[in-house]
Amino acid sequence: MAGIVSFMDKKKFDNQKALQKVQAICSRQEKCIFDISKKLVAWGATKKETDEIISLLLKESFIDEKRYARMFASEKVRFNKWGPKKVELALRVKKISKDDIIFALNEINELFKPEQLHEILLKKVKSINAKNVFDFKNKLVRFGVSRGFEYEQVLREVEKIVSATKFEFQ
Repeated sequence: MAGIVSFMDKKKFDNQKALQKVQAICSRQEKCIFDISKKLVAWGATKKETDEIISLLLKESFIDEKRYARMFASEKVRFNKWGPKKVELALRVKKISKDDIIFALNEINELFKPEQLHEILLKKVKSINAKNVFDFKNKLVRFGVSRGFEYEQVLREVEKIVSATKFEFQ
C-alpha cells in the first residue's frame, strides 16, 4: 500500500552516520545534550546508542553544556531582549545543570544594562490599548514579567513611565 510504512520498512539506525551528522551540526552551532538527544531519538536511535554518541561528543568537545549555556543566555539577552528569569527557565527546560545556569546568568548580568528594561517597556507602550491607568499598568507589568524580569523591577520601571507620560484613555 502506497503511503503506509510499516515498522519493518524503516531503515536500521546507523551509529556512524548519525555521529557524523551531529558532529557537523555541533560544528556549525552550539548544541546541548538535550537538543542532540532529541534529534538522535527522532532519527531512531536507542537510549544506548544515544548515550554512546553523546559520550563521544562530550569527550571530543563537540558539546559543552557550560559553553552552550553562556552562548544561549548571551544571545537571548542581546537579540531577544530576554530577562534573567526567562533565560533561566529556558535553560532548565533544556536540562542544563544548576551550576552551568548560574554561570550563564552571571555572564549575562555583565551584559545586561539597567536601562534595557526601560527601553523594552517604552517600546511596548505604543501598542497598548488600555481603558484606564490601572489597565495600562497591568498590561505593561505582565509584558515585562513575561520577558523574564523581576516583578519589583518591572513595577518600578512602569511607575517611572506612567509618571513621566500623559495618557488619554477611551
